[in-house]
Amino acid sequence: MRITVAQNQNTPDMEANKRRVAKLVEEAARQKSDLVLLPEMSILEFFPRVPHEYDYFKLAEPIPGDTMVWFQRLARDNDIAIVYNHYELSREHLCFDCSVVIDRLGAYVGRQRMMHLSEEPGYNEKFYYAPGQDTYHVFELEGWRFGVAICYDRHFPEVFRSFIMQGAECVLVPTAVAASEPFADIYQFEMQAAAVTHGVYVAMANRTGTEAPLSFLGKSMVIDPLGRVVESLNDQPDRTLTVALDRAKVTNARMMFPFLRDRRPETYASVTAPLLWSANHPGPA
Repeated sequence: MRITVAQNQNTPDMEANKRRVAKLVEEAARQKSDLVLLPEMSILEFFPRVPHEYDYFKLAEPIPGDTMVWFQRLARDNDIAIVYNHYELSREHLCFDCSVVIDRLGAYVGRQRMMHLSEEPGYNEKFYYAPGQDTYHVFELEGWRFGVAICYDRHFPEVFRSFIMQGAECVLVPTAVAASEPFADIYQFEMQAAAVTHGVYVAMANRTGTEAPLSFLGKSMVIDPLGRVVESLNDQPDRTLTVALDRAKVTNARMMFPFLRDRRPETYASVTAPLLWSANHPGPA
């Protein structure tokens, strides 16, 4: 299977953003890719950088809705599966950051809501989003099984493990990581560690460009199941990177490092227990 990660620079002009994204999808199709992954807030400006602005709630759309129909047509016209990130308005009038999976025929496969929300300078997510309450989904496309860890979700090993226990062979990570934030320093090696400890491919698609006060890192990449970067982009906007996935590498990595075989789930009860310590009180020595 061939997979493309795309990185784009967006503005408040959603129609212009859609034209740029369409070109990236068309480029991926020309490269004979089977699936293209787009960054967080794929055709929107990254509005969570702005604290507490009610007008941005007007950007939320239901699923299905006009944006999903547009992506369905784009997938069908280019014979390529698309995973794009969407600002979802639910029936209960809650707003979610979610990624939508569309197959190459334009059919809706499903969606994954972001489960963990960040709250820090430039990322006012708890104002704009509700945390996902459903589950961690694994989707099948072109005979491969994928999970989607949206931006902040990537920091939680439990998310990756949830996907792996359902048979995921690749984890897609749409992000909006800024070059100036502390996470930029761990952006790459954190995902390399996640790849090797779970024996999966990790494909990351990040935003580029400046949306004050954030300047986005770019550096979209694909990492193999042994934690090696197959290929990476720089910070240039509107670029794609296409890589062929090899299932034998997943199998070989899991045989070389049999972490799933050697799990001891009966000893992990504390993983889901309430936190009993803090930075000021680190717990027993």
